[in-house]
Amino acid sequence: MPRLDAARLGAWRELSTGLAEVSRRIHDDLIEQWDIPLGWFDVLAALQRSGGRARPSEVAAELRVPASSLSRRLDRLEEEGWIARHRSVTGEDQRLVDVELTRRGRNLWREMNVTYRRAVQTHFAGRLADHEIALLTEVASRLGAQDDPAT
Repeated sequence: MPRLDAARLGAWRELSTGLAEVSRRIHDDLIEQWDIPLGWFDVLAALQRSGGRARPSEVAAELRVPASSLSRRLDRLEEEGWIARHRSVTGEDQRLVDVELTRRGRNLWREMNVTYRRAVQTHFAGRLADHEIALLTEVASRLGAQDDPAT
């Protein structure tokens, strides 16, 4: 494993602050048009990708957020009528809960997704060439694979 030198530390700082800035800009675009934060949209999008229904633990794992953080988001989304929680009615463990997009939630996701995609294009994808996107995808995949530090 290479030693942490000034170049590697600088690369980490640039990556970290650059991603934070891009996320903030996307968040700001969603707030400006919808008055809904990126974190809430991320939950709606994760549910949409999973067919509209999933367990909270699955959503938290996909978003890589702590369950407690997701729980607060789910509370707010449920208050707004964009998701519904359903208790398991089969099996031994009656505590299992699924979260489902409501019709209002699906419609909101669909409409917000236009703003989200435009913001991602403006603040991220449109600033990079195809080969840079491919490289970033490879690097992100390697960084996300924390099981084996050698990968």
